Amino acid sequence: MPYVKTKGIVVREVKVGEYDKILTVVTEELGKISVSARGVRRSGNRCSAGTQIFSYCEWVLYRGKNTYVLNSCEIIDSFYEIRQDMTLLTYAAHMLRLLQDVTYENQPATELLNVFLHALKALLNKNRTPSLVVRIFALKTVQLMGFEPCVSGCCLCGTKEISDLFFSFKYCGFVCEKCRISVEDAVPVKPGTAKALIYVLCAEPGKAFGFELSPDVLKNFEEIVDRFVDDRLEKKYSKIDFLQEI
Repeated sequence: MPYVKTKGIVVREVKVGEYDKILTVVTEELGKISVSARGVRRSGNRCSAGTQIFSYCEWVLYRGKNTYVLNSCEIIDSFYEIRQDMTLLTYAAHMLRLLQDVTYENQPATELLNVFLHALKALLNKNRTPSLVVRIFALKTVQLMGFEPCVSGCCLCGTKEISDLFFSFKYCGFVCEKCRISVEDAVPVKPGTAKALIYVLCAEPGKAFGFELSPDVLKNFEEIVDRFVDDRLEKKYSKIDFLQEI
């Protein structure tokens, strides 16, 4: 029988009939796939917990004609605490939406999945600011998609001697004070924001979430990342502003 074994996380679950589910799972080797999970809503089913949203499992699947069929799954991390906290769940769902939009069937998603897992773990760290975690995840994601902003110097003249920094969304990167005169969409970049952008883009996923920002720098960082991600992916993702008031 054509069984496959892979690691992946549940990003969507839909109840079907009385006992079944259809899952969307982002996997390392297979990309984003649909999985038919039969009988998992029956009391005592051994796969029930692994088929919940955000469950990261090792999956054994049977490859059918139009979909994969669940044979077994072993939970690696359930991220149960996220599902129990409405604020964390909302932030995680925001990242999940982005992950679903940039993953596809038959396109390996190992790196994207790795960043997402580190982001979920960072959300559970009480020393981390959730809104910052979301933006770091978004920036690392678009970087992996090939949309990396120029932060090594002015993206127009190339100078690295910059006293006052600006960011151009049209030219996808830093611009100096001299060049910004001819750039209509240039916005100011605080020194702390510039350091944060450079750090995130250069850091490995496991280390990218290991810092905090002051409130004013965080606001500047969020505004730049939100607009950059929205522009590059041509979709509005800035839907969590209301959480700033919680």
